Formats: sequence, structure tokens, C-alpha cells
Amino acid sequence: MGSYFAKTSAEFKMENEFVSVEEDLEMKLTVLRDAMIHLRVQFLHFQSVYKQTNCHNEKIENDLKALKIIVMVVQNRLEELKSIVLEYTELNNLSGMKRKIDDFGYIVTQIVLEIKEFERDNFLIEKLEKLVNKLNPFDVPTLQSSETENSENQSTPKEIIKTILGKETIQKEEKARKEKEQIEEENEIRHDNSKILNGQRKIYKIFRKPVVLLVNYLEDDCTLKTLQILNENQIDYNIFDVSTDSEIRLIVKYLSDCETFPQLFVKGNFEKLSEIDEIIDSFPKMYVN
Repeated sequence: MGSYFAKTSAEFKMENEFVSVEEDLEMKLTVLRDAMIHLRVQFLHFQSVYKQTNCHNEKIENDLKALKIIVMVVQNRLEELKSIVLEYTELNNLSGMKRKIDDFGYIVTQIVLEIKEFERDNFLIEKLEKLVNKLNPFDVPTLQSSETENSENQSTPKEIIKTILGKETIQKEEKARKEKEQIEEENEIRHDNSKILNGQRKIYKIFRKPVVLLVNYLEDDCTLKTLQILNENQIDYNIFDVSTDSEIRLIVKYLSDCETFPQLFVKGNFEKLSEIDEIIDSFPKMYVN
């Protein structure tokens, strides 16, 4: 209690500013990670069309524009991060985070240069693929991981093992927290008929497309693998992240009688992802000139 009252107003102000910087940084890191996931998805889409036609046409040009836009978004997110990361690392000596952000910036610059080669007919899709793969969204640091990494530099092997186990625990706890929040949201909707009806109206619009991939947070390996299969087979599909809408998420669970995601909706039916290789030939494909 004594130390609390011993703080000056200037110290309180500095402490509050530090907390706001920390929250802002964590939020921007999350936004960067999401943008990089979307970049990877868009590249897979562009790659599948390019390999199918291997020439310039309107479809490829449109996909290339979309790819350029998401690359620009990632660039902007990195620029936003650089100044705040510099400020935060000076306070916390988290140089590893700054290096990672700088590395991402260099890779994105290389991606931009490689995309320009497409316009000069000196383009290698394999080279662009390697660059995009280096831009792994799961490598985006968090404050927790960066602080842990900083402490590991002076840790014993036993302490490092303990830290690794701690990271896994944190990831599991975060996943459990998200699941708990979603369950609470869905329980509220179950007792509100107006929200259920609203969810039904919205889901009819989503299901207008013959093939719809329904994902939850767009972050697990199964989702990324399914996206890759759909893109490689030139499937005409939509993707919807149910984490953004609890009403739709609940209705999907009702209709599919399945609590987990991703889920695949094809021509009015929910299909098992484990059987996608057997049925994918029947899926509608994108029209490519």
C-alpha cells in the first residue's frame, strides 16, 4: 500500500502510457498475422489460376490485382508496427521482435519486386511461392513469446524445456478461452428467437454459392490444407469465417450436426472433409478463358 501512494503523478502517467503501447502493439501484431493469412490464401488462388492458364488474361489480371492489394495491406501493417515496435523494444529490450518485423519487411519487398516481373514476362511462380511461404503468419511474434525468448537467452536447458511447455500451455489456454467465449455467445442466441431467425436469413445468402468453406479463425492446418486443395483443383468457392458471426456459427452447427470447423458445404449438403479427394471432381470449377 505504501509503495502505491509513493508513486508520483508522472510515474502513473508513464505506467498508463506503457500499458496502452503494449495493448496497441499486441493488437497490431494480431492484425498483421490475419493479413498474412489472407495473403497466403490469395496467393494460392492466384497460383492455381496461373498454373491452369500460364498466360495473361482477364482472370489472372484480376487475381493479380487482388494479390497486390493484400500485399499492400501487409506492407502497411508492417510500417505501422515498426515505430511502435521500436518504442516497445527500447523499453523491454525485445530485439528479437524487431528483427522479425524487419525480416518480414524485407520479404514483402521481394514479393513486390517479383510481382512486377510478371508484367515484364520474366516471372517465375516458383520464386514467388518460396517468398510467400517465408512470410509465415504463424511466425508473427507475440509479446508473450518475445518476452519469453528474451529470457531464454540466459536460461538453463531445464528452464528452456519448462518455457516450451509453458508456451504450449498458453496456446491451449488461449484456444480454450476463445471456445468458451463462443459457447457463451451461442447460448445467448439459443434463447433469442429473433437472433436465430436473423442467422437463418444471413446463412441463406452465404449458401448461394455452390461450394462454401466455413472456417473458424482461419488459422488451423486443416483449414489451410483444404484451401490448398480447393485452389489447386480450380474450384469455384466462397470462404466464410464463422468466428466473425456467432449467429451464423450456431446455425451452421445446427444444420450440419457438427460442432467443429472447418466445414464444407457443397450444393446443398455438408460434405466430410476426409472424403474431399473422392468427391472433388464433382465440384464446380472456376471459368478460365
